[in-house]
Amino acid sequence: MIIAKSKMPAEYVDLPIYHEELADALGFNQTDLEANRAGRLSASERAFGFRQNVYRPVGGASFCLLLAAGFAALAFAIGFSYLVAWALVVVAALLVFAAGYLAMVAFNIAQDLNSGVVSSVEGLVQPSVQVTNLKTSSSLPAMPLWSFYWAVGDQRFWVSAKAYGVLTPARHRLYFLPRTRRIVAAEPITTSP
Repeated sequence: MIIAKSKMPAEYVDLPIYHEELADALGFNQTDLEANRAGRLSASERAFGFRQNVYRPVGGASFCLLLAAGFAALAFAIGFSYLVAWALVVVAALLVFAAGYLAMVAFNIAQDLNSGVVSSVEGLVQPSVQVTNLKTSSSLPAMPLWSFYWAVGDQRFWVSAKAYGVLTPARHRLYFLPRTRRIVAAEPITTSP
């Protein structure tokens, strides 16, 4: 289910505090924004991107693989004539799958960061929310999973809850990584002088 704010914005008033809130929510500064305007990532954005978005998933993938190896070794030690050993093998397989997913995420983001290229799109930005109800068991109620987006025309970009809450629906220029479509910066576009 997608929920969108349908209220059209009143005339946008460009205030310096809004620029600061956008920068804080998305984690960029004026130097980063100038580099993004030129179509590239700044050195600080690349370094921060590797620390936050590459090294963490790689660490998570390594941890999952270590756990999977431990569960597999435990399963062999117990012996496959017991059901618990098979359960440990299933858990190990799921951990290997999770490690593969995290490694793929890290690889895609690393490709974007290594290229150093930033794309941009301009238009009326509207916030939207997608709620997915996860059913964990038949005895428990469904658990909602909230995903926050900024929409520009027919394009949609995932954002954090903080960035979602900061946005004032108005014309903006969004700067994003072309492969993973992660927003690295944004600025309001004013039509008046």
